[in-house]
Amino acid sequence: MPQGQAAQRRFRRSLMRFMGLGFAALLGVVISAGVLMAMNQRQTRLIAHTYQVQSQIIALRLASTRLVAANLRRNQDLTIESEGPLTAARTQLDQSIARLAMLTADNPRQQARIPLLTAIAAQIEVQAGLPVQGALITGALVDRPNNLIFRITRAMQTHEDQLLAYRSARQHGIERGFYIALGLTGLLLVAMGTLTFTTIQTYTREIDAQRQALRMANTGLEAAVQERTAELKRANSEIQRFAYIVSHDLRSPLVNVMGFTAEMETATRTLTSLLDKAQEERPDTIAPATVTIIREDLPEAIRFIRTSTEKMDRLINAILRLSRLGRREIAPEWLDMDTVVQGVIDTLHMRIEETGAQVEIASPLPRIFSDRMGLEQMIANLVENALKYGAGAAPPQIRIAGRAVGEHIEISVADQGRGIDPRDHERVFDLFRRSGQQDRPGEGIGLAHVRALAYRLDGTVTLDSALGKGAIFTIHLPRHHSGSQSSPQP
Repeated sequence: MPQGQAAQRRFRRSLMRFMGLGFAALLGVVISAGVLMAMNQRQTRLIAHTYQVQSQIIALRLASTRLVAANLRRNQDLTIESEGPLTAARTQLDQSIARLAMLTADNPRQQARIPLLTAIAAQIEVQAGLPVQGALITGALVDRPNNLIFRITRAMQTHEDQLLAYRSARQHGIERGFYIALGLTGLLLVAMGTLTFTTIQTYTREIDAQRQALRMANTGLEAAVQERTAELKRANSEIQRFAYIVSHDLRSPLVNVMGFTAEMETATRTLTSLLDKAQEERPDTIAPATVTIIREDLPEAIRFIRTSTEKMDRLINAILRLSRLGRREIAPEWLDMDTVVQGVIDTLHMRIEETGAQVEIASPLPRIFSDRMGLEQMIANLVENALKYGAGAAPPQIRIAGRAVGEHIEISVADQGRGIDPRDHERVFDLFRRSGQQDRPGEGIGLAHVRALAYRLDGTVTLDSALGKGAIFTIHLPRHHSGSQSSPQP
């Protein structure tokens, strides 16, 4: 077996190393593909931008031609009606130049031609026959303006064609790289799938062999577990009987102590009467120490004995209740939790009125197939705790709610009391353990009783609380108690 375990550890390490390397390589390919896609998208945007610039150059040529034609018509027909088309054509040419300037804002070479186009466009009307105001354009602008515009835009078009060819070639290279990355990814996936399948198949065969060996080794284990469970049940019954016997045997001497304490109280009162009579008749015969013993020491000792015996009596009663809880048969039935909770509240009516508490039941509560007495005791203990540990002088605020969660239900009792320190959330469920300021009567058995009841009903109890923020106790129970093989429908 140790050799088999060592082989399994080596197999796991090898498999994890292999898978780690494979995923790292795959991640690298995926990242590369993502980078290539981003670069391809950028080149696509640049190519589209080049097409926009070329289209705008063509639009500018058309606008220039329309302006020349409008000028010719105006010179041939000198009427007011001819000014409208001329103004529209001039506006369109100006807008075309402005649009081209905006599109080529990222290209210094193209931007250098924009002022020249603007100047030539301003002279189209002049060259068409109108009188010239100011100096004429010199140098390259001696030719007709429209021809100059075509010459400049042809140069711009040639430059954009070069950009388009460069960007298209770059995009094709990126696409090839992207396809290569996809191909590598596919090869890696095939390789990883093949190797992983082979490795897992080998490992599965080894597991099957080990499982068969384990099945052979565990023959009769179920019977052993059942026997051990029966032993545990017998041990638990013995513990419960022991607790009952001890508690019962402790009660006999406790009753004697309590009886003799009562006799001592009677004797003390008799001594006090005799002392009073002696002090009246023969005060000089009474020593001060005797007075102190009879009037102070004896009553104080008796009060201490009575307090201790009463506390011990309460503890014995608590142990008896817990021992009876283990012996009591669970009697599950379908319960209307609204009725159960209302019954608990009715039994605590006097205590609720004394504290001025406000109790809210968030109806409807879910139905459950469980033990009525156990549920009543759990809810009663939690409500009594909420009434006992309120926040100062304010009346307690208690809310009882419930909900179904799959095949389970949750019953919560929430208050706005003093709260419980998170460090004590488990401690408060221990027997005879309490949390926080000990200014309320109690022995620390209520929450232990609640948890024991919840366990007997196949459930648990949880606590959510913080100091000064109240507490929420939640009882988690199966909707159908497993102690019964069958039950009527709800």
